Amino acid sequence: MRGFLAISLVSTQLGCIAALAQAPTNPVQSGDRVQVANCVRQGMTASPGCIGLVAVPCVSAASANDRAQAEIACARREEAVWRERLTLAGAALERSLDAGARSQFAALQVAWQSYAVQKCAFYGASQPPARSAGLQAGCELREVAERALEVERFAARQTRRPPAQPPQIIR
Repeated sequence: MRGFLAISLVSTQLGCIAALAQAPTNPVQSGDRVQVANCVRQGMTASPGCIGLVAVPCVSAASANDRAQAEIACARREEAVWRERLTLAGAALERSLDAGARSQFAALQVAWQSYAVQKCAFYGASQPPARSAGLQAGCELREVAERALEVERFAARQTRRPPAQPPQIIR
């Protein structure tokens, strides 16, 4: 029995190592991460102003010939930063929730993701064909960034909640 358990444990570990080896590298550029983090750190009320902080200068730096592709690439580049922040905020929030609330949050995230994809696809389809892909990428960037900020604010409130009853000293 122990031999079977050891073999299955080793094969599971090898499978995890193989999966990690095949995982793509993190698309987030560290400079972008720092730039967004510094902006958000200045205050949560100013945070919506942080959306586009990486993408707008990136597109501005592109040549006129590459502008359409730059809109897509730059939006995706910044979206990766916000998606990473969303993932981290979601994980922090989940740690503070009980099982029922975690399940509700997971369902909410799936519903939000579906909504964001549909909204931006509709928005992109309603634009002139030459601009639709770039505008759709910008929409996706905004949706992910706004959701990341929302979940970060909610997670921060959850972790700072005072205990239901303050501790008592019994003598």
